[in-house]
Amino acid sequence: MAVLKNQKHEAFAQAVALGMPASRAYRLHVAIDPEAKSSVIDPEASKLANHPNISPRISELREKVANSVERKFAMTKDKWLDELAAIASEARQTGDFSAASGALAHIGKASAYFEPERHKLEIEVIIGGNTEGQNQD
Repeated sequence: MAVLKNQKHEAFAQAVALGMPASRAYRLHVAIDPEAKSSVIDPEASKLANHPNISPRISELREKVANSVERKFAMTKDKWLDELAAIASEARQTGDFSAASGALAHIGKASAYFEPERHKLEIEVIIGGNTEGQNQD
């Protein structure tokens, strides 16, 4: 995929791909009013990050970043997670529970444990309506 034509959108995509939260990237690179409330910025950032032209660009850039890290440091996601697990284990053994908690938080984030669960719920609501044939006590 080519660089996005809209420079603000490209800057947003690059920032998100490098790990910046979408709302912060939106505030820095796209927002007309960077001082706007989060209730305004957050939905717009989410909408932009999921836009059919921008989402694939973010994915492409993330893949490039991951490949670059793998080449430069001979590090894969699995190796990185193993290292974090070793850090958490060692920190726990030495009583450094803050470090252990931090390492485990990184593992959870990388493993998407903190993603909100999605549930589909169907509800039928009847307001008023005909009461014929219903038992009335």
